[in-house]
Amino acid sequence: MDCITKMWSVLKKFRKEEEDVPNLFLQNGSALLEELISFSSGTYDIPIRSYSAQQLVKATNNFAGRVHASTYGYICRGTLQGRSILDKMFINIPGNPASHSDFDILAGAVRDIAVTSLMSRNKNVLKIIGCCLEFRYPALVYEDARFEILANFLDPNCDKLLSWKSRLKIAKSIASAILYLHTAFPTPIIYRILNPHNIILDHHCVPKLFDFSFVISLPPGELQVEDDLIWIPGYFDPEYQSSRFVTQKTDVYSFGVLLLVLLNGQGPICRANEDDPEHIVNYVNDHIHKDDQFKQIVDPKILNESSVNHQQLQAFINITLRCVQAKGENRPDMLDIARKILQFE
Repeated sequence: MDCITKMWSVLKKFRKEEEDVPNLFLQNGSALLEELISFSSGTYDIPIRSYSAQQLVKATNNFAGRVHASTYGYICRGTLQGRSILDKMFINIPGNPASHSDFDILAGAVRDIAVTSLMSRNKNVLKIIGCCLEFRYPALVYEDARFEILANFLDPNCDKLLSWKSRLKIAKSIASAILYLHTAFPTPIIYRILNPHNIILDHHCVPKLFDFSFVISLPPGELQVEDDLIWIPGYFDPEYQSSRFVTQKTDVYSFGVLLLVLLNGQGPICRANEDDPEHIVNYVNDHIHKDDQFKQIVDPKILNESSVNHQQLQAFINITLRCVQAKGENRPDMLDIARKILQFE
């Protein structure tokens, strides 16, 4: 009975939206085109395949099989035209303290589709195969990577061993993806929400970044842009909080915290107080000159690996500590970081 009720609820919802399909398609399509032009200055040449709402409802069995909850909704697995897919739906939950305005969710959905498509040539981004403009908020269709969220591997209760070689591969891959955002477009695009919940490891253990809902591009000729705070506990640039200005160094800080997580797992160093964005900075300053950096910063699972090169590990720590400096001017550029990390074997 519950199943029938659920299906009827879904069908009623989409029957109502079917009446507005032409308007939704035009409105969302127009917004998507504007976003593509904005981020690429009109130079994009990647077609985005459009699917109907009915196709996605059928493909996902009324959006059953949810595999991940995202900021604005959820991701579910399905089969579309004989191909396994991931469908990202954007929703607004009334009464939810974390809910956003309709405008914010629509803007985030359109931005996610546009930037994901523009990033599709980068192997370290979850590949988009199309979208659906017939819902209130456009839906995004990915190829099915048969993935695991990186955060799950770093959970203290996880019994899966993430080797140092795998962690280094993640650092290299995500550095390349963020560098691509900063350098491959007419003006740098800042990711802003980098954390292990937005990184997957596919069935080949290849790291892939996803969710571009909160990216923002710098104005032409400018090094910063003022915008509302996007709060990511533990990964929040203290300089961004105090000034409200987003810069490329905002991503550098978040990337530095990600490196700390790769070094330390979800240990004490990364359990940042949500009310104290400088928790990481203070911890680093307390330990940066101590002789027991390995013991204080590095996950014992890494140190127990016989093949780990301690000289390489120390160099990795040094890069990490530079990234999480309190002031952006004291952090390296993403290009410098990527060059050094990519040299590690």
